[in-house]
Amino acid sequence: MKVADKALALTFLFFVLEGCMLLSLSPIAEGSSGFQIDLFCQYGGRGHDVPCPIPIVVGSRIILYAYVTYDQEPVQSVLVSFQVDNPQKVALLIAVSVTNASGYATTNFTISEHSYNAFPSLWNSTATTSPAQETVSDSMPFEVVLSYKPVGGISLSIPLEGANIGVVIVCVEIIVVALVLAVPARFRKRARWARNSSNAISVGKY
Repeated sequence: MKVADKALALTFLFFVLEGCMLLSLSPIAEGSSGFQIDLFCQYGGRGHDVPCPIPIVVGSRIILYAYVTYDQEPVQSVLVSFQVDNPQKVALLIAVSVTNASGYATTNFTISEHSYNAFPSLWNSTATTSPAQETVSDSMPFEVVLSYKPVGGISLSIPLEGANIGVVIVCVEIIVVALVLAVPARFRKRARWARNSSNAISVGKY
């Protein structure tokens, strides 16, 4: 397969993956009605009862976001209560915040080393709101560890409050496609250099 064909195939595959990601990252299921709340943090966890995708390191500052909607439209000026429980069901955090014009309420906390002395451990966070006397809630379980090194040693954190996830994905797509096109070009340059070197040696022999 030619380099251009490979690049085209990988680009098409990435577009397919983009569509799947957009569907999976939608915090409110299409067709949902009434009041809804979605709890997540700066590392992810969007969706109902979806856990945080990466372990939380002791000492890290965690930012919790709660997104409140009514018929998929953001709801402003409603109270949201946050609670974070350790594995023994003891509350580390109880806080209240008000949603902004975009429907987001937020709070933050830090897990200290003396908060719990057995790692790794599974903690849980919840967000609850009761607009119009209708109570809705969401939870985000997360693992707490003493240290964490992602695969490859690189960590990417994107604050999602008010962010357009489609824009984020398109930016990642552009980077990946650029890499797909750039890597073969680099190897082509090396191959030409090797051929030129080989020809130079062959001419030198005669």
